[in-house]
Amino acid sequence: MMSAFGAVAGAMSARTVFAVGSILLLPIILTCCFGWAASHFQTGQTKTWSVYRGFGRFILAATIAGWWVTWDLGVRSALPAALVRKSLGTFESSTAETILFWVPPIVSLGIFLILCYIVDRKLLRQRWSFTQLLWRAWWRLVSFVIPLLMVAVGFRAIFDGRFVGIVWLGSAGIVSRIGTGFLRQAEGMKFNRLKSGELRNRALKMAKHMGVTIGRVYIVPAGKGHLTNAYGLSNAIGLTDSLGQYLTKTQMDYVMAHELAHVKLKHGRKHLLLVVAVFSILTLVSFRFSQHALFLRPLVQVALIIVPLLAIYYSSRRFEYAADAEAVDFTGEPENAIRALTNLHRIHEVPTRCDRFTELFMTHPSLTQRIEAIAKAGQIPAERLKVILDDAGVPELAEQRS
Repeated sequence: MMSAFGAVAGAMSARTVFAVGSILLLPIILTCCFGWAASHFQTGQTKTWSVYRGFGRFILAATIAGWWVTWDLGVRSALPAALVRKSLGTFESSTAETILFWVPPIVSLGIFLILCYIVDRKLLRQRWSFTQLLWRAWWRLVSFVIPLLMVAVGFRAIFDGRFVGIVWLGSAGIVSRIGTGFLRQAEGMKFNRLKSGELRNRALKMAKHMGVTIGRVYIVPAGKGHLTNAYGLSNAIGLTDSLGQYLTKTQMDYVMAHELAHVKLKHGRKHLLLVVAVFSILTLVSFRFSQHALFLRPLVQVALIIVPLLAIYYSSRRFEYAADAEAVDFTGEPENAIRALTNLHRIHEVPTRCDRFTELFMTHPSLTQRIEAIAKAGQIPAERLKVILDDAGVPELAEQRS
């Protein structure tokens, strides 16, 4: 296979080879550099790495977008049928071309993800085996990278006026959902149903008072990834078994109220409807994309990969703000909400704020912005908020606000 790609590369222009190499190798090179820096600097190791990891989704999406544009502009035209058949002997020309479109970005981003998980394991003191890291990388590819490639194939067909492109887009959504489920399993997220106990009773009682109907309450083992989180499902909530080690009872009440708010406000259903609406609009626009505007096609291709993600992540952050507001309104304890969030962020050692560009690809707002929103909703004066943040062990947040 390597000799085949060598023959293909020989048929390409130097400019095309440089573009392809830059797109496919840059994620790997950046990860090696930042991983080395984070591992060898004595101070701020985890913070340095967390800042870089914040760009993870952007790197994945940008690589797919760049590969798609480069493929159509130079790579595809540099693969004469005879060369393709010679390089990948037993395959038909169209099949060989398909393989050459799919394999390079999957291999490149697979290596990128494996390297990221290796550094995660070292800096965050996780207990994953190498085999488990490989499975996590694979299902991450299935849940995110492969669906984006399917989106590219789908819109390419739509550009040509073929309705099979719609099938590709729908299939991308199905593959993403299936991959996400398996990714959760690979990350050790096992949802064990609580059938009795004080925590289950509290959650069900709280749900009743909030006007939410839930069928189940789950406990999720922290496991090898040291998970400490909570999850709102369609008609259930899940809590990791490590939450009680870091949060007080009233802080746990806020966390449960936050997840119940996701259920009450039907954020899961709204998220699905948003995805369908965004891709439906883009599909209609793409069908009407004029062949006379081919010079704009690279920009359109990048937009078709990036814009849906931006819309989805923006709505996700809005959902988090709405769930925070609903939980604070129910508990009437904005200070406990702030303390709960600061405790959870301190556990994960992630940056408390981020720049605007990084936030575009985040599913949750930064800690600073969530605290500011809660303080405003709870009418907490600036002086009181400074005291709360000092007591919570994050005085740097109070300094950032002053």
